[in-house]
Formats: sequence, C-alpha cells, structure tokens
Amino acid sequence: MLSLAVAVFVMLLSTAGHAALVSLYSALAPANAALTWMHLVLVFGVLLAFAIAGQRHPAKTMGLFLAVFSTIWLIAALISARFLETDLLALPIILGAFLVLVIIHFAKLWEIDSKLTSKLVLLSTTGTLITGKSPAMRVETGLRLLETIFPVSEVVVFDLQTDGSLLPVGRARKEASKSSPTERNETWQQTVSQCEKAIADRQTVIVPSEYLEHAAKLAVPLEYDGEIIGVLFVDVRDDYEPDDQLLFEAFAGQLARNFQRNELKSRNLPHSNWWSSFSTQSAENRLSVVSLLDGILKEKSFGALATSHLNEAHAVAYLDGTIAYLNKRICALAGISEEEIPGIDLFSLLDRFRTLVFNDPSLAIRRVLQTGQSYKSELDFPESDQTFQLQIIPVKLPANADAGTVSESTEKPACLLITLKNIAAKKENERLRSDVANLMSHELRTPITSISGFAEMLLLDGNIPEEAREYLSIIASESQRASTLLTNFLSVSNLEQSDKKEVEKVPVKIDKIVREVIEDYQAIAKKKRIRIVEKESEYIPPVSADRGLITKAIMQLLDNAIKYSPERTSIVISTILESDFLRVEVEDRGFGIPKGEQEKIWQKFYRVARDGQSKEEESTGLGLSLVKQIVEQHNGEVSLISSVGRGSRFSFKIPRL
Repeated sequence: MLSLAVAVFVMLLSTAGHAALVSLYSALAPANAALTWMHLVLVFGVLLAFAIAGQRHPAKTMGLFLAVFSTIWLIAALISARFLETDLLALPIILGAFLVLVIIHFAKLWEIDSKLTSKLVLLSTTGTLITGKSPAMRVETGLRLLETIFPVSEVVVFDLQTDGSLLPVGRARKEASKSSPTERNETWQQTVSQCEKAIADRQTVIVPSEYLEHAAKLAVPLEYDGEIIGVLFVDVRDDYEPDDQLLFEAFAGQLARNFQRNELKSRNLPHSNWWSSFSTQSAENRLSVVSLLDGILKEKSFGALATSHLNEAHAVAYLDGTIAYLNKRICALAGISEEEIPGIDLFSLLDRFRTLVFNDPSLAIRRVLQTGQSYKSELDFPESDQTFQLQIIPVKLPANADAGTVSESTEKPACLLITLKNIAAKKENERLRSDVANLMSHELRTPITSISGFAEMLLLDGNIPEEAREYLSIIASESQRASTLLTNFLSVSNLEQSDKKEVEKVPVKIDKIVREVIEDYQAIAKKKRIRIVEKESEYIPPVSADRGLITKAIMQLLDNAIKYSPERTSIVISTILESDFLRVEVEDRGFGIPKGEQEKIWQKFYRVARDGQSKEEESTGLGLSLVKQIVEQHNGEVSLISSVGRGSRFSFKIPRL
C-alpha cells in the first residue's frame, strides 16, 4: 500500500513538470514529444517497481541499482529519440525513481524510530524496573531509614519548577512545631533560602545549629545526569558529624532518580505521528528516557555488587553457555583471575570443580534443562579437606509475558544460577549427631544382645533339661529377632529425619560393593544350594552415595532373594550403567509376589502371606521399606517386576551425578 501511494504521488509530480523539463532535455526527446496514456503507464510502472524494491532492499543497494538503471535508461532514451522519434521520459523517470527511494527510505527511518521509542517507553515504565510509589511515600520510607541512624526532625523535598521556584512535593515531620505562625514562616523562609543557595552553588549547604553542638540543617541538591531537579532539606537535631554528609548526598541521589522517573512518566512520550521524527521535543524526551534507563541499569548493578561480598559463591550463565556474572567468591574457589574472566564459559567453569563423582558437568546441565528441576550435589575435595554443595538452578520466566509483567503462564528457562556453599562445618556437625545416634542405638541393643548371649551360653550346658532348653532356644531366637527389628527400625526412622543425618555421600564404586556383598552371602546361599551369579558389566564410574546405606540396601535385597527362593535355584545380580542413572538388579527364581501386593511391600511392617511359609522365612516387614528409604535419600527410585511361581526382579537406580 505504501509503495502504491508513493508511486502515484511521484508519478503525478514528475509528469506535471514534464512540459517544463522538455526544454531542458530536448536532446533526449523528439521535437513533437507529448504526454500520452502510454507515457503515464510507463512512469507509473517504473516508479512502482522502485517503490516495491526500495521497501525490500537497503538504501545502499538501491542507490547502486539506480545509478546503473539511470545510465542504461539515458542511453536508451537517446537512441530512441534520435532514430525512433519516441520519448522515453528519461529525466522524469530517473528523478521520480530517485524521489521514490528517498521517500521510502525516510518512511523506513520513521518506522524504526517509532519502534525504538515504543521500546524505550515500555522499558522506562515497566513496573519491575520502576517502583510505583509516590514521591511522598519514598520520602516517608527514606525518613524511616534515616531515623535509624539520626534523630531527624524534618525532611522536605522540593521540586525545581521551570520558572526557578521551589515547590514542596514531599514533607515529613517527626513532631509538630510549637512555635508561633510568625516564627514558623521565618523558619520556612530560611529553609527556602538555604535550598536556593544549594541550587545556585550546585553543592550541599550546611548550616550548623547555634544552640546545639551536634545539630545541623542540610540542603542537598537533587542532581540527575548533570541537571538539578530539586532539593532535599534535612534538619538533624543530634549526633550529626561532618562525615555524615556523604550519606545524605547518596540518599539525595536516589531521590533524584525517583523524581526524574516520575517526571518522565508525565511527559508525552508516545511516538504515533510521522512528524515526531523531526520534533526536537520528541528527540529530547527519547534522550531523557535513555538517561533514565542508564540510571536503572546502574541501580541494577548494585545487586551484583552486593552479591560479590557474600560468602556463598554465585555465577549466572545464559542458555548459550556464556557467563553473565561471577562474584568474587566463585572466582577465588575456581582460581579465576580477572584476565581469565572474559574467556570463561559455563562448562569451563564447572570443569574447575570436577571430582571423582562429578566427572561430567554436561550431564548435569542436560538434566536441568530437560527436567526443569534444580540439580544438587556434594563436591568432596579431600586434598583441601573441603566439601561444597553445588546447585544448578534454572531461572524461569513466563513464556508469553512481556517485559515486566507477571502472569500465570507456562514458564520457560531464561538463565542458570550456579551456587557453591561450603558445608564442611555442617557435615562435621552431622557426623557428631550421627555418632550420638549410633551410641544411643548401641545402648538400646546392649540388653538384647546380653539376653541373646547368655541364652546361647546356657544352651551349651548339657545338663539343661529338654523343657528348659526349648525355652532357652525361644529366648535366643526372639532376642535375635528383636535385635534385627530394632536395627532396621532405627535405620528407617533416622532416614526419615529432615536433616538426613545418616546420609554421608562419598565417591563409591557400586560394582565393588556388590562383589563384597556376594562374598559375604556365599556361605548362606550354599546352605540352600543356591548359586549367586554376578553379571559382568563394562566400566562402572563411581557415584556419590553413602557407602554404608547402599551396602545395607544391596544386602537386604540379596538376603530376601535367598530367603524366599527354593533350593537348587540361582540369583543374578547386575550393575547396569544407564545414561543418567546407575541401576542395581537382583533377580531370583523364587515364589514371586502377587500383582496386587507389589506396591504394598515397600510399606513398613507389610508382609506377604504365603501358604507353607516356615518360621525362618518370616520377616519384620521393614527390610524393603528400609531399601526404599535409602534409595529415595539418594534421589533414586525402586522398582519390582514379579510373577507368582516364576520369581522376582528387584532393582533400584540412583543418579550418576
């Protein structure tokens, strides 16, 4: 539509001056040249083609094309006028094409300028960037802050008007004045005079009190980007020191930014008319908005500056792996110098924290981005006796939200936050608590162990009557069963505690633990003529786990498989490396578990009833519950595949990292 309008306008303009141009280019046209409908169609077609091409291609390309076209068209016009006595309207077409390209170019500039201004207005009025509090509210909150340090009596904020007068836009008093109206008016005049002097001198004016030793009145100009926009007046009645001037000037600088934003909101910033591109007022408004955005970015940098003093190490990375921010702590831990910072990316940063377990950072990054969940791991560095907790957190934004808006919509990742926290002291405390718990559980088991031990000793005496021997056998068996029940119950209870005090993760080789457990249970399996087979696997990397707890889980699964398998069968144990997990499977050819009870067996105290079950096969119902608790504490999962009469396959998997 724009191309058509420009072509029609320029065609009329060009052909209207045709008669005046004929005398100027008589060499290009026959003596009897006259405008016809064919001439109009020719001019319109050429100009429309230039208008369409000008919209699609940059001005530099179109300028070169116009130069080539003009040369060819002039040669064709000369030949046509001399030999064919036909007028090709060379000058109107060439000048018209040039004018079309100029108009199209200015239209592009106006469109770009309009979009730029709209973006600036959106950024400068976004709620997340500019807090919507009134100047009076800002003075009130600022006064509350100052009162924590100084006994401030009065605070007045003046706005500098265009005629040079001062208009109070915010005022806060700690207590009402008891002086007469005449005295209050005289004090007010002195305040205004002091503020005017501060504006004229462009610096803080301090008037010490004549009656109080540490009291003063300060007039601090509100200066923003080299422009005075107001004055802050503060009356301090006590505890004022000359060094406090810097604090008031910093507070005044914050007020200056706040009031400048408020002023920009009231200006006519929208850029809806074409002449706004040539308006000096509109250009000044856009320049003010850019200055405002510069102030906002500086304020945002305060947050990064503040985090640089935290004990925790922080880094922010964009989704392309570029590092957006590193605080001093993480640079110190990673050994990154200032010269190396520009060359650091996400993967090279995480590579500096590799451990025996955390040996593939890309795997952790992939898991975070695929699942949208945070990644947490403990990094143990024995050589420096340090333990860190690593977290990779996906920072998300609403998928369809504009800048600054908050909506209940699907969220998409925006960047990644990496944090490292030294937990060596915390781990030491957990070890102490674990030692206390172990001591208490030992004290509880001691009486039961004594009962079991003395019962077994008495059974060795051949003079014990058969009836008494039967009772002693029951005492020994039940005391041993009570000891096992107590051990499992304490383990499950401790694992359910929120502080996870028994989980102490270290790099462990699961396949090595499996072989050790198999060796321990070979003698028990041989009594039932059961063969235990370890399925060989390729290289199994170490994982971060509690060695003792993982050992308990594997022992429990193997003990159950032996206990509930018939004689002359086999049990297969496999350690399988998956993409993100390490899986341990224990497969038997036992009695199997009905499908309706397969979910219940992971519950505490649940036991599967089976006909013909011997007393030795009875369980406490805590073993599989303990396995489930252990695996879940390692952020893993348990599973079961079983068929009655064919056997069961118990397995659990834990994350590789």
